[in-house]
Amino acid sequence: MVTTDELRRLALELPEAEEHAHWDKLSYRVRGKIFAVEQPDGVTALLKMSLEEREISVSAAPDVFKVPEKYAKLAYVFVRLDRIERDELRALLAGAWMQVAPKSLVKRFVG
Repeated sequence: MVTTDELRRLALELPEAEEHAHWDKLSYRVRGKIFAVEQPDGVTALLKMSLEEREISVSAAPDVFKVPEKYAKLAYVFVRLDRIERDELRALLAGAWMQVAPKSLVKRFVG
């Protein structure tokens, strides 16, 4: 189980990650691009994810991952923080960050 405080800490550990308000929610961005959004319920986060990875995740763990109807064609997924381990969330956040970060920054991060 992960708390929103841990989500925040893990997101902000990523290079150049920043916290910004987004429709009365906290979003996490790199160079202005959103990779995660904390939801008001305190137990869900919206994460950037490839459509392929999203399909695999939702199929494997539908109690953890859900596709929001309004994001059906966009590469985002809801993640239940109360049903995921910290290390898995850390990896998902890094993947979400890599989806939107400039390639040069990603190269330095993984290099």
